[in-house]
Amino acid sequence: MLRIWVIASILLLARVVAADPMTFSLAGDVQLGKKPQLSVTASEPLTDIRVDLAREDGKKFSLKHPGLAKGQTAMLAIGDGAAGKASYTGTLSAQVASGKRWTEQLTFSTLVRGGPLKVTYDAEHLDLDKRLVQFKLSRAAASAEVTAIGEDGSELGTGSATYTTEPADGWQSLTWTQPANTRVMMLRLRIVASDGQAVKLELIPWSVNVEHEDVKFKTDSAKIESTESAKLDASLAKIIEVVKRGEKFMPMRLYIAGHTDTVGPNAKNRKLSLDRALAIGSYLKKKGLKISVAVAGFGEEVLKVKTADNTDEATNRRADYVIGPANGVPPFKGPYLKVTADWKQLK
Repeated sequence: MLRIWVIASILLLARVVAADPMTFSLAGDVQLGKKPQLSVTASEPLTDIRVDLAREDGKKFSLKHPGLAKGQTAMLAIGDGAAGKASYTGTLSAQVASGKRWTEQLTFSTLVRGGPLKVTYDAEHLDLDKRLVQFKLSRAAASAEVTAIGEDGSELGTGSATYTTEPADGWQSLTWTQPANTRVMMLRLRIVASDGQAVKLELIPWSVNVEHEDVKFKTDSAKIESTESAKLDASLAKIIEVVKRGEKFMPMRLYIAGHTDTVGPNAKNRKLSLDRALAIGSYLKKKGLKISVAVAGFGEEVLKVKTADNTDEATNRRADYVIGPANGVPPFKGPYLKVTADWKQLK
């Protein structure tokens, strides 16, 4: 005889009918490393017990058990243990003593929960102008939500996305909306994997490039001349203004990146640019800057104006000032990411 039975729960379902030669239950929610199991118990002697299943991805599974005496139970492992949700259709059948073959048609879902979710994110996959953030998940993603928080702590906008396929490069995209002329301080994300597990995280892409007038140093010198002090005092005022707006939300750090032109050996320019960044940072700290300061020298490797070697170009003799989260990575993008620099924190 053939009957249809739908297993509606992935957690646990028991099928018990007094007239049936077999009862069964499904333990369909398991941790990674284990397989869902179908428990079958014989109500009378049975032989040639079979489970034939087709998974939604087209893969087929056949399980066999030689037989059970009345009251005996067998555990039959389902699937291949792959993490995530899966839907199955198929039959459970057995040969009964009367000579008839008993058959049940099954439809059910299982869930193999993976280990801890890992999210990969970097500055190259964030575009605040396009309201776009990309991430990688340690297993297939099902959906994601994002909330953008502004500099005053208010909610600027939200966005959401669902994912049905894994992109070739692994990066999933998520966009949001926000009013014009507003700046994002923080992105709050909730990402759900295909197995139902979720992870929440906060990304702080906020940073401010401090517009300033560059200090002019003498050739091969890192000394700040008295005639240049007014420029740094003006920069300090701008930095303090930014800090006042955001310090209640997070600790901040000023990053100073020093540069040179292409005159002289690269190694010498690296040291010269670091010394100049150190001089600027020390000046600002002595003038009362309270937040932490980190400095690095990039020498002639991140030119503002491309020139030939040994070109005396004043525009390239500069320092960039960027304020960012104290607990984050230096908030520099573009050509900076191609250069390895040793950031030093001033005491």
